[in-house]
Amino acid sequence: MFRFFSPSLLVLGLALSLSSCSNRLAPYEDLLVGQPAGEVPRPIGKEVQITYLGTNGYVVKSKDSTIVIDPYLSRIPMREVVLNAPVESSPSIVREVAQLAAIPKSIDGFLITHGHFDHLFDVPAMQRQLGGVIIGSKTATLLSEASGVSRRSLLPSAPGKIYRVGKAKVRVLEAAHDRVLGRIPYPGLIEGPLPAAPARPKDWRIGVPLAFLIEIEGQRIYVESGGIPDLLPPVSGVDVAIVGVAVKDSQKRYAGAVRQLNPEIVIASHQDNFFLPLSKGFQFSTLSDFPRVIATHEAEALPGKLVAMDYFHTLTLK
Repeated sequence: MFRFFSPSLLVLGLALSLSSCSNRLAPYEDLLVGQPAGEVPRPIGKEVQITYLGTNGYVVKSKDSTIVIDPYLSRIPMREVVLNAPVESSPSIVREVAQLAAIPKSIDGFLITHGHFDHLFDVPAMQRQLGGVIIGSKTATLLSEASGVSRRSLLPSAPGKIYRVGKAKVRVLEAAHDRVLGRIPYPGLIEGPLPAAPARPKDWRIGVPLAFLIEIEGQRIYVESGGIPDLLPPVSGVDVAIVGVAVKDSQKRYAGAVRQLNPEIVIASHQDNFFLPLSKGFQFSTLSDFPRVIATHEAEALPGKLVAMDYFHTLTLK
């Protein structure tokens, strides 16, 4: 057991698991947007819907296209992550979330910002249920292939590539992963086919981090999972910016990133305690600092309306 023990992961796990019942979204009611996904009609005309799945997971849906981003639904408990214990995705939870989030029975594709378990772990099970191509780094696609996804459904990618996913145009952009307690978790690239499926949290290597610009029905939606202050988004003038603010690196970068993106709407992402089941409801991780993000947005008069979203709620863009 102890050969998998990591002091830095233990500190991270304890920090992220210390959320209290009062540390929820209720104090930010004035920033909350969206309606429960089950109550929202399917998009019509030029409407585009964004549904939050928790962590950095989203569904972007138009009347005839559906893209899923970084879905992490099974939620590995902190103890199993710290001990690097054997873990498996839960197909039943994937099906339940698909219903709660009103995800169609078939989708066009997945966008994966990097290979860590809190972004990729449930994608193979979800892809087997819903279909769709998987766009991610070479590492992310090799992990998916080892987990049972057909090579025909995998699009190993890098910054600069452009794809058609349904009727959406997706541009792949350069990104970086924020440092957690001074380090990048689970670093490394996977360059060739794996002999077996990833079985433990540390098997889900980061690969090359990516961001994406989705152009759909006249909307420009930027999505990332976080970053470092030295690397700002390489695009500007977006309608919606999904910006990761999980830890200090990305919180320090927030003002520069938003100023560069110049969005109409900013969704502050990757703030919840992803060691807890989705059924427990949204709880902030201790490393997140939403009050700081709000204060920065106001003090620096940043462009765009800063919003927050609860699990399985849908924001409709018109």
